[in-house]
This record gives sequence, structure tokens and C-alpha cells, in this order.
Amino acid sequence: MKMLNLSQRELDTMIILERTKNRELKQEEAAQILQIGTRQLRRKLKAYKEAGAAGLISKKRGKPSNRRLPLIKKESVLKLLREKYLTLKTIAGPTFIADQLAKHDDIKIDHETLRKLMIREGLWEPSTRKKRHHQWRERKHHLGELVQVDGSYHIWFNNDYATLIAFIDDATGRIMAARFFDRESTENLAKLTQEYLNKFGRPLAVYSDRGSTYKVNHKIDGKRSFTQYHRMLKELDIELIHAQSPQAKGRVERLFKTMQDRLVKEFELLNISTIEAANDYLQKSYIPEHNVKFAVEPLENADFHRPINEIDLQSIFCLKDERTINNDYTVRYNHALLQLAYPQEISIRRGNKVKIHEHFDKTIDVLIGNQRVQFKRIVQKKPVKKHVAGKVQLEDQLGRGQYFPLRP
Repeated sequence: MKMLNLSQRELDTMIILERTKNRELKQEEAAQILQIGTRQLRRKLKAYKEAGAAGLISKKRGKPSNRRLPLIKKESVLKLLREKYLTLKTIAGPTFIADQLAKHDDIKIDHETLRKLMIREGLWEPSTRKKRHHQWRERKHHLGELVQVDGSYHIWFNNDYATLIAFIDDATGRIMAARFFDRESTENLAKLTQEYLNKFGRPLAVYSDRGSTYKVNHKIDGKRSFTQYHRMLKELDIELIHAQSPQAKGRVERLFKTMQDRLVKEFELLNISTIEAANDYLQKSYIPEHNVKFAVEPLENADFHRPINEIDLQSIFCLKDERTINNDYTVRYNHALLQLAYPQEISIRRGNKVKIHEHFDKTIDVLIGNQRVQFKRIVQKKPVKKHVAGKVQLEDQLGRGQYFPLRP
């Protein structure tokens, strides 16, 4: 056989085997150079001694692969590609389509085989990606040691925007909790956090961006204050860490990139067009499948989540504020007067501070110290203007008024 038929790797192998045959190299050294095992080296050396350079050429060269795609299966795949998957509004890639073929059409095909087929048929154009360098941060070693959280505002279904909020464990890449909402608000974030805590317990730390829901980015009266969500985590003894860049919380960013690519297409295939249906599919199907496919085992077996057995989550996951008791024993809050009842089990003095806890079901608790006090709400109406002898009188719902001169 002519030398020209040998590939460069086969030529290099022949040179190393010739040197080994002439005892210029030990078998262990030759195997190390060729990056193969010594047993494989001995097989190659035997073939080279018996047949020369021809013994190095694979007997499968020029013959069709035993693993080639059958013609009938190939035609079925191409038909589904053209009629179903390549007609989606968003571009579907080989990896996603291979998963969907196995899931919905009972056709198992490796994503790389499908990629080559699509390129060969002119249905897919490979792209080269520019690599960016960012300092790599090692994963945490334990489940629950650090959890990344973020929201993704995106057109997920039905050409409408929605926000997907997700918690992903840093050590495993596992989706711990995720749900679609209309926006990334304190209330929605608190609801998903409670869902996470009830299922897994309290993580040691939560890693977020510097958005207004997570961080007050400016000092107020020279003092650094906390957002309501930051305050909730502090009361749970969970550290909130703010990332300095999107790359710093790369795992949750990559999660959203994957989900924006795959979920949008799955929703279209399954005709999912509402938040309720999307959340049902997310919990029952997508999250379990995603974790099986993409999650990894932690370096250490210990779970760092802490229990929430005796913690009153309702008293933590609410909006908290502070007000001063007026001279008439009322408290102003959210465009309403809260009239404190008399007598109370606890002494109340004018000028004292009270705590206001507004729950997400719109109920309100008024507390002095840690003790609730009774009150009734007086809704303030807009002042009514009355013209009285060249003056205008502004009256509130209690009948009190104050006179102001009319403008000329």
C-alpha cells in the first residue's frame, strides 16, 4: 500500500513503532508518546511487524459505518424537520430538536448525528463563537452552601412578556425552585423563596444582582438601608451577597440562556400560552428533566440547608414599616388612618413607635414590641371643597377643616 494513503497520525504512529521495533524506545515510552495504553501499543506493533504500514490502516476505512442512520429513519427525520421543527417562530437547534424527537416522536438520534445531517442538507449553519475570558470561580462544595437567584424578563409564550424567577444551587447547578410571574417584585420573590424554604430549608447564602429588589444602591440620610427582601433574609439568618457583574453569577445566567432557547420552543410545540399552564409544565416536566440532564454531584455529601421548624415565616415574609402614634391615638399608613382601640392589654402612649406588618394578602398587623394591638381602619377620603363667604374650606372625613384664601 502506498504511503500517500496514510494519514498524518498513521505516519507518526509508524515512525514511533519503527523506533520501538529497533529498540530505540521502550514500549511504555512509545505508548506515552502516542497517548495509548501499552496493550494497544503491542497490538499495533504486532500488526506493523506482520503487514508493515498497511497494518496501521483501519479495516473500516472506505466502508459505511455500522452505526449509520438508516435511510427510512433519515427520511422521517428530514420530513419532521421541514414540516414541524424548522417552522417554529424561534430558531431550533440540533440539540433541542434531538431531545424533542425522542420525547414527542419516538425517534432517538444523537444530537451530533442530527447536527451533521442538518449541515449536510443545508438546514443548519455552524457558527464560530468568540471566547471571552473571565476569571473562573470554583463551585461551592456543598448543596445549600450558596444559591444563585435572578429573574428573566422575556417573551416566553404567546408573544407576551413574563418574568421567570429561579433559584439554582451553585454546587450542583440544580434548579431548586422556579416559577413564572408577571414581574420581579418583592411579593413574587418572597412567594418563591417561601416555596424553596418549605421544600429544602434555609441555605447559608443567596447570590443576587444589584437590582432594586435586592439592594438599596444609594444611602438615605447618610445611612445604608436594606430592601424588604434583604431584611427578610437577614431575619432568617441567610446572607445576601450582591454580584458585581453578570458574569459573577454565570450559572444562573447560563440557566436562563438555556431555558430561553429550549422552553420557548417547547411552549410553542405544546401550545402553552398562559402563566398558569407554563408553571404547571415547568414544575411537572421541565425542572425534573433539566436536573437529570444538567445537574452534577456536589464535591461533598453534606447538605448545608438548615431547618425552618419553629420559624414563623408569615411574620417574616411581609412588608414592615414603623409609624408614630398621633395625639388622637391614630397611626397614618398607606393613605389610611389606623385608630388604635382603647383600652388595650398593653399601655399605649402618644408619640410612641409602632410596627406595621402588611402581609401580601393585604391584611395588616400593628405591633408594640412583639405584641399585637387592636385597631380599626378609617379610610381617608379626598378633601371636599366648600365655598364659604369668599373662602374655600377643605373638609376631611372627620369634619375637621382648615380655611385658605381663594386665589384672585
